[in-house]
This record gives sequence, structure tokens and C-alpha cells, in this order.
Amino acid sequence: VEELAMEYYRKGRLPVSHEGATVGGWVGYHDEGSKIRALFRILSSEILGMDWALQNPAAFKDNDYATIHLTPYQGAPFDLHVGAEMAHCTDGGEASVVEARGIYMRRRSSIDGFLGKLASLNSQDVSDLVYDSINSRLEYTKSTHHTDPALERDLDQVRTLSMLAAGFGGKMLSSIFRCLFFDYRHYSGGLPDLLLVRALYCTSGQLVDLGEWIGECFSSEYQSELKAKQVSEILGDRDEEFLGCSKVGDSGARSSNRFKSSVRRGSISARPNGTEILNQSKEYKMPDRLRLEHNDQKVKVECMCVEVKSQNDRLDPRQEDWLNILDQHGNARVCKFQKPKHSKSKTRGK
Repeated sequence: VEELAMEYYRKGRLPVSHEGATVGGWVGYHDEGSKIRALFRILSSEILGMDWALQNPAAFKDNDYATIHLTPYQGAPFDLHVGAEMAHCTDGGEASVVEARGIYMRRRSSIDGFLGKLASLNSQDVSDLVYDSINSRLEYTKSTHHTDPALERDLDQVRTLSMLAAGFGGKMLSSIFRCLFFDYRHYSGGLPDLLLVRALYCTSGQLVDLGEWIGECFSSEYQSELKAKQVSEILGDRDEEFLGCSKVGDSGARSSNRFKSSVRRGSISARPNGTEILNQSKEYKMPDRLRLEHNDQKVKVECMCVEVKSQNDRLDPRQEDWLNILDQHGNARVCKFQKPKHSKSKTRGK
């Protein structure tokens, strides 16, 4: 049903719009929040302590850094999955309530400061922040030959991620990230099935050709390559964006991606201990920075999150939480498919 919903939004059959509004043109991903988690990983790397250069040591107190970052090869800080909950303990026969020291409690001032700055950024500034964050990691990796397993797939989608960040905006990203900082183990799941995006010219309201403007997975060459493959290969697994775990969606189902990021085979080499490093013999370059203009016209990006349900499915509490959060500063909705009603046919002889 998710693929059918995406087709409806692309052709303009959904959502129901008021007269004069631009309809259709929505394209995107059935990834259950993978792109959102990728933006969280990229933009929050310094707060998470995963920028490796550790430009802000003051964000950590006492020996926190030494206890939650034991090796540069770990996927996430060890306190990321410790939620901001209250633990009931018994000491000497007396019961007490102890606050769990998760990532939000340990770095609350730094996190609040970061989220406040993020919320104040406009669309172009947020887009530039994504670009600069990936570029700084690339330069650091080149200069130190340091391992960054996620860097290559980020390089494949720099402009796409920049566009999505611009579509979400600083306020919406700040609200999303606050939940992930507060309890990543809980809120990393439950995100809507579909992330859809489109771009419009500000003056005319006409749709922008994402293949011409963004390129990458939206280019006609890439789409032609996908069409030549089997459907089972097109709808590839995408579970890399869960930090510190291998969870795949809410129900354990595999996610599919209409515009799957390409992986340059043979460009990643493996160390004996299993960690992956970028092939230093291959030259990696950043694409052009994304500007919110095309054909000498200003462009605005719109994002929409859609939870798709069949006739007998119901939203669970975590999904309801996310839809309420996303709809505060953005566009979130539920698309529910129902079976067509058939008239009862009369059966003779009975």
C-alpha cells in the first residue's frame, strides 16, 4: 500500500487541495524515517561527540567522554540509548528514585543551545549547515586518514539531504532532534512510512524538475538505471541510519527506497577487524553547494510525512506522538486505504 500511496501523491490524486493550489509532483522515500535519522546524525555530530576532532570538549563533564566513547569505531555514544527516565532503586531498605543520566541529562545545556540555534536558521542556512557538516568530515578524513563508514553514502546524497533540510526548516528539525536526544531508543522508531518532497518556483508555483536542480538519485540517468534492474533490487534495504543498533522500522519489516542511494562498489576497503575505511586511492569530491534557486528563480521546498495504513491497521501511541510533533511545524498526515465495497450478489438455489 505504501507504493500505491506514493503513486497517488505523485499524480496529484492525494492530498485533497484547495482550488488553485499546485497538485501532485510529490516524490520520495518509503524509509520509515531513515533520512530524518541521517540528518540527525550529520547535524548533531558535535553534540554526540562523533565529529572525532571534538571541537567542543566543554560539552562533556568529568570523565563522560572517556566512558561513552571508548573507540572511534563505535556507531554511537554509549549513552545515546539511555532515555531520560526515572529509575527506582533500593538502598539499605529505603526506596529512592534516581534520574537516569542519559545523553540529554549529561549534555542538556549544550543540546538546548544547539537546538535553539538550529530553530533560528532559515531554509538556506539549514541547507548550508548540512553541506558544511559533510564537507568538514571529508576534509578531516582526508587529512587524518580517519575512518568514517557513513561518509561515502553521505557524499552520494549531499544535495538531496540539503534539500530535505531546507524543506523541513530549522524549527521542525529542532523539534524532531529534541525527541531523539531525549530518548533515542524510543523515538528512533515510529516515524511515518513515507517522506515525500517537491520543489516549487516561488513566483509561478510551478513544479521544479528535481533531476535538473538536484541531480543525484533524481536524475534521469539514475532513474533509467533503476528501471533496468529488477523490482526486488530497486526496493533495497535501508537500515544503516539507526545509530548504535540494527533496528529496522517498527515491526521489523524491511524498508524500501524509491530513490535508493547508489553505492560505488569497490570503493570501500575492509580492515582485518571488520571496520570499513574509504579507499584512499579514490578521489572524493563535494558536489556544488545547493542554492534555493533554479533557472534564475527562487525555489521553495516542501516536505510531507505520511503514515500509510490498511483498512484494519491502527496507529500505535508512538506513531501518534510523531504525527503530532511533525504536524506542529510541518505537514504530516495519515493515508488509510479501504477495500472497495461490493454489493452482495444473490445466490440461486440457496
